[in-house]
Amino acid sequence: MINRDIGATAGEVWHFLEANGETSWRQVEKRVNRPQRLVGMGIGWLAREDKVQVREEAGVYYVALKK
Repeated sequence: MINRDIGATAGEVWHFLEANGETSWRQVEKRVNRPQRLVGMGIGWLAREDKVQVREEAGVYYVALKK
């Protein structure tokens, strides 16, 4: 069941990023209405699938869909 939850959260993160563009990891966690831990796992899922890029700037992580 947890795999299904992670996959569903990854989909929500993807739709959020599609609508909002590059966003700080923290803002994604706050604005996607899922538990923080699942949001992190969802971002990891998308990164593993090569759907997002994660970058760090001045100690802040940003997430964006790959074009």
